[in-house]
Amino acid sequence: MIRLTVAFALVLSACSGVATVPTLSTPAASGAVPDDLAPGRLDVRTMRLADGTDLTYGLVLPEGFDPAADYPVLLAFPPGDQGPELMELLAEGTYLPEALARGWVVLAPAAPDGVLFFQGSERSVAPFLDALEWIRPEGGRIHIAGVSNGGISAFRVAGEMTDRVASIAVFPGYPSSAEDRAALGELAAVPVAMWVGADDVGWFEPMDEARRILESAGGTVEFDVRPGEGHILRSMSDGADLFDFLESARP
Repeated sequence: MIRLTVAFALVLSACSGVATVPTLSTPAASGAVPDDLAPGRLDVRTMRLADGTDLTYGLVLPEGFDPAADYPVLLAFPPGDQGPELMELLAEGTYLPEALARGWVVLAPAAPDGVLFFQGSERSVAPFLDALEWIRPEGGRIHIAGVSNGGISAFRVAGEMTDRVASIAVFPGYPSSAEDRAALGELAAVPVAMWVGADDVGWFEPMDEARRILESAGGTVEFDVRPGEGHILRSMSDGADLFDFLESARP
């Protein structure tokens, strides 16, 4: 629990522009199954996309991973500058323990060249997923999650690939543009969970608006306001509530 508290403190600092720890890069991935997979831990890699973009990402595979089998897959976007440091902190501290315990694959991309995943880097997400064709999402769809800027990114990416989305979970996050809000109608059949701190006033209102839009379109939304918490939800730091929702959204 100490590590998780420290990690979320670092996230809070980094969301304010303070740098954290260095990252690790490994050789680029390809469409073939890599021969150096490392199930059971956070494996940080760098992929060169067809357009020349280098995308660093965290990969979590369950013990005994079998490329011939289907797995529930979580695509998780980091907060703040969405760089490799924050990606690693969230992937290892929040997603890794529950993913391994429940048999999930986690893909956690970092924003290439500092361009956020709702300011241009969203165009890299589909090529990134396509290059990992040896990972087979359960039901042919992936679950998408994000924190803060990662939550905004989750709605942007989900709206651009609605046919590939199994669920959306943000803590916090909301659709930040008119186009993103318009896409909510196409996501009405997708389970959505939104967590926000009761003291996070600037984020509560746009998140509540997104909830109303989704519900008016026939969607199902879990909207959880956490008393006594602000923008960084420390009560979500162990990943348990997140993965409870994700499990409920599996096909």
